[in-house]
Amino acid sequence: MADSPISPLPAAAAPVAIRLLGEFGLRVEGSDAASSSGPALTRRAGQLLQLLSLQPQRSLAHEQAIEALWPHLDPDAGSANLRKAAHHARQFVGQADALVLRGGRVFLLPGRSVECDAESFERAADAALHGSDASACRAAVQLYGGDLLPDARYEAWTEAPRQRLRDKYLRLLRQAGDFERLAQEEPSDEAAHLALMRAELAAGRRSAALRWYGHLRDHLKQSLGIQPGPQVEALFQVCVDGLQDHAPVFVGRAWELVRALGLLRNASAARP
Repeated sequence: MADSPISPLPAAAAPVAIRLLGEFGLRVEGSDAASSSGPALTRRAGQLLQLLSLQPQRSLAHEQAIEALWPHLDPDAGSANLRKAAHHARQFVGQADALVLRGGRVFLLPGRSVECDAESFERAADAALHGSDASACRAAVQLYGGDLLPDARYEAWTEAPRQRLRDKYLRLLRQAGDFERLAQEEPSDEAAHLALMRAELAAGRRSAALRWYGHLRDHLKQSLGIQPGPQVEALFQVCVDGLQDHAPVFVGRAWELVRALGLLRNASAARP
């Protein structure tokens, strides 16, 4: 494969911002990259940019890039596809040195100052989790713009980094005490639901505690075919015990009782 030389960069090369969380975007300051007026990004050129953005130093050996993106091709055909994708990526970014093939490796924006949202989030998350600082965890949570590259969800090379970042996001929510968001993001998390049920019960909001129980129970039943654990069931019974004096008794059917009471309340409020 012919290699392209790396041209010397100006002392003040334009900084680059790469977005990988929630959606993909790449912008060179002062460039039309990623704008509607710029050239369209082909699928493979986009994946090459994304793949390199995830690598340390934004670089891979030719063979690694080909194996990730064109595993079914022979080396010559894979090399041709890599050169073509690199060409289209350069056109999209609007910089001749955006993708450089040199020394058996492919480089993304070598020598440039690059700010990547996934890297920024992970640095902040690691520091916050290491220090067990709830306020730092809350600040780091704000940097998580969504799961990594959702449009490339089924590409094998995205799976490990996506799961790693998501796990850190969930740990941040737990450390920050944001159990409501944790329960929404991870609806099978029994510890988060327990914390929410206890808080609602302590505040005298029994029906709200029961709603969180229902949220957990329905998810576990539908997705895993299991019931909540004994701690959750025990707390549910505490919630239900306060309702027994005000409603008919359904022996062994506490959850159905809760649902029936909810329907009656909706009817009394003129809601279908």
